[in-house]
Amino acid sequence: MSSFPMRDSRVLVGKLLLKIREKYGETMEVNIYDPRCYLWFFDLVRFNIRATEVVWILDGKLLARGIPSWEKLRDSLQKRTGF
Repeated sequence: MSSFPMRDSRVLVGKLLLKIREKYGETMEVNIYDPRCYLWFFDLVRFNIRATEVVWILDGKLLARGIPSWEKLRDSLQKRTGF
């Protein structure tokens, strides 16, 4: 597993996704897109996403780049969703 690309990033993202699920439950739908898939080409260009980067998008708007702390992500979600 130590040779797995972006292993640490994926673990951190997984923890944030669990926290989102705990806080928002079924009220928020989370989708994960692989930037290597050509189906998302226009979104990749629109948000300038690179294959090695984590990007958070909410309702078609860029929320954050990289892996934010839970507090920063939660605050951004609260500002956009109202809860």
